[in-house]
Amino acid sequence: MPRLNVEDLKVKYDVDDGEVNAVDGVSFTLSNDEIIGLLGESGCGKSTLSKSIIRDLPDNGTITSGSIKYNEKELEKLSNKELRQVRWEEIAYIPQNAMNSLDKVYTIQEQIIETISAHRDVARQEKVQKAKEIFDMVGIDHFRLEDYPHEMSGGMKQRIVLALAFILEPNLIIADEPTTGVDVLLRDKILADIEKYQERYNSSILIVSHDIADLVETCDTLMVMYGGKIVERAPSKQLIQNPTHPYTMGLIQSTPTLETETKNLITMSMDPPDLKSPPKGCRFIDKCPFAESECSTTHPEMNKTNSSESACFRADEHQNIMAQIQEEGWK
Repeated sequence: MPRLNVEDLKVKYDVDDGEVNAVDGVSFTLSNDEIIGLLGESGCGKSTLSKSIIRDLPDNGTITSGSIKYNEKELEKLSNKELRQVRWEEIAYIPQNAMNSLDKVYTIQEQIIETISAHRDVARQEKVQKAKEIFDMVGIDHFRLEDYPHEMSGGMKQRIVLALAFILEPNLIIADEPTTGVDVLLRDKILADIEKYQERYNSSILIVSHDIADLVETCDTLMVMYGGKIVERAPSKQLIQNPTHPYTMGLIQSTPTLETETKNLITMSMDPPDLKSPPKGCRFIDKCPFAESECSTTHPEMNKTNSSESACFRADEHQNIMAQIQEEGWK
């Protein structure tokens, strides 16, 4: 059985002038020992999806339908007390902004001890020893345990948040943009630490990012999200080398690499679809130069092409479409 099973999840935000359908019918599974990357532009719903799993939505956010099962446990039906036992003990969350995730008036050691104390009845000495072990894993000297957050750099705070996520050895970790705002060397270190943790503790990881390079290096599987929906899912290397959805093709072809010729890079419009009044058809129709008449009336279901799944009526033509993009650009 999958460790995490999300089925037809829908999440809305109540705003002054209506409702925003931020997540609209998302389904996926995350297996034991699997690392999945969730890729998409800002505003596509990926952070909302990740926060829905641990029910950490803002006050105006609501799960309107669907199912979220962790080890066959219906998370959306748990009481607040039951959910508090699941958080950190079984499911940990790494937020985007480490600066706002640490309490400014407590030392790092006291914050780690507090996290352990909420779930484990063990001696203080054992808690301190566990903190030191996790600091070893993320590459921080033990003496920094006595520091306050303001005494640390932004990159070190990011690693502290990583350590807090690891401290209770949860089976599932959700990392929301864990490398935002850090340099390349620290980015590689954070991703390597996540992989190391996954291998050591036999865990499942969901990494949310807009950076293709971060995800393809680390993840077994990639999911591409656009306009509140998953539009493609495939093994990481396959998705990068042989994408089947035009949005994925556009993302890849607009990302510079050492092998990419500058003349072959493309630019897509950054205007996302209006999720207060989404298109009746394909969410990507306003940007897609390959749309046909049926795309305007129905959003495609996820269809399997080899080991890829793609929400595109023309997925079986993906090689011709990609060749056209590379030759003619995004027209």
